[in-house]
Amino acid sequence: MTDHRGPRRDVIVIGAGLAGLACAADLCREGLSVSLLEASDTVGGRMRTDRREGFLLDRGFQVFNTSYPQVKQRMWLRGLRLRPFTPGALVYTPSGRLRFSDPTRRPGVAVDLLSLRPVAGRRDLLTLGLLSARDLFGPVSAVKHAADRTTRTALADAGISERLVDVFFRPFLSGVFLEDGLETSSRFFHLVWRSMLRGTQCLPAAGIGAVPAQLAGALPPGVLRP
Repeated sequence: MTDHRGPRRDVIVIGAGLAGLACAADLCREGLSVSLLEASDTVGGRMRTDRREGFLLDRGFQVFNTSYPQVKQRMWLRGLRLRPFTPGALVYTPSGRLRFSDPTRRPGVAVDLLSLRPVAGRRDLLTLGLLSARDLFGPVSAVKHAADRTTRTALADAGISERLVDVFFRPFLSGVFLEDGLETSSRFFHLVWRSMLRGTQCLPAAGIGAVPAQLAGALPPGVLRP
């Protein structure tokens, strides 16, 4: 058993996951003496990377979104050596594999939109474009103070067809929300959609564990105690 006795601290933070790391950093910034205790062999909680036989293995499904507000406030992005994914999504349907691309980022792939006709007609694409433009360019306060409802209702009210919801939005968002009924708050959906449109989905060159490692490295000496 590790003996954590030592100088008396103002605050003891239990767990060096992202929340614990951020909490400890903020407390230290306010001039408090802090001990951050972590029982496992590394920081990050569920956001960690294992190294096996020369391979970097992230635990679980991991992506890093550069537009998250806390990322902008706390992270040194150049130090992470981020590797971006190609913007868009591949959808597998009875008609074959379809590619949803963002023409505002990759104008050369705008032709991909033509291949979506089996699941998304002209009206769907126009409606999706308008919804995305509002989330991309509108103030975040408009999203936070909008009438709240389910994501399913919000998509229907926006004019997105059930076919496009079932083929694209439901499988895509179920991986984000961890529920496939689209019962998640529409405000949260629009905030997530906005962040995806404004940011870049990527991974650090050293794996997702580089994110908590950078946060831990910025703490004053002696704060993190295994």
